[in-house]
Amino acid sequence: QLSYPELGITTSTLIIHPSIGYWWGQTGARFTGMYFNKDLHEFHLNIGYALYDTKKVQHSINLLTSWVVGSDPGADYRYGATGIAYSLNYRGFFFELGLARPWRDELGNLADDPVVPCGYFGYIYRFRPE
Repeated sequence: QLSYPELGITTSTLIIHPSIGYWWGQTGARFTGMYFNKDLHEFHLNIGYALYDTKKVQHSINLLTSWVVGSDPGADYRYGATGIAYSLNYRGFFFELGLARPWRDELGNLADDPVVPCGYFGYIYRFRPE
């Protein structure tokens, strides 16, 4: 059972943000986020379970909680959501995708959406010992 930290840069649909995490054997935690101003910030907290973990590749399933504030051409967002996501880290290249249930929607534009997509991608280096 290896324990190791991880550090990276990731992006979602809104902004680029740093990521820091730590794995204790098959379980891990990761915090990702960035605050630019009151109208643009995003934070994610993951609790993960590694399904497969080698030096080159890691597959994991994660419980993800997010707080998102921002906008895209279709709408403004200010919501919190919790859900489940799958992540893949191949030689540092990272991808995560899942579905989350909004638990707080301050603008009311997610009232008809029982789930929202969640996740991000980027580069996360795992300081995994040999």
